[in-house]
Amino acid sequence: MKAKVNESYEDLAIEWQFELIKILKENLRKNNIDVKTAKEICGDFAFDLSMLQDQGEIKNHNPIICFDDLNGNLIYNSNEDINLHEYAFGNTDLAFE
Repeated sequence: MKAKVNESYEDLAIEWQFELIKILKENLRKNNIDVKTAKEICGDFAFDLSMLQDQGEIKNHNPIICFDDLNGNLIYNSNEDINLHEYAFGNTDLAFE
């Protein structure tokens, strides 16, 4: 498998975050959590998880999201300027529209 930096990374990461929020939203709905509370939980969770992604450190390693382009190539972002947490509440708003 070959890894490469790709400019589409940020768009992919934002879409990944949106899909994660939709999954969490659906699970909260199945457990009868009211919409207002579910939205708050989703926004807070997405923000906190994104902060771990953006600035976290686990045993001297930074967590990152990579994407496989289905051709054996990993797409990743080596640029530390990605700020996925900035999209957390906007993506939450979109998921709850």
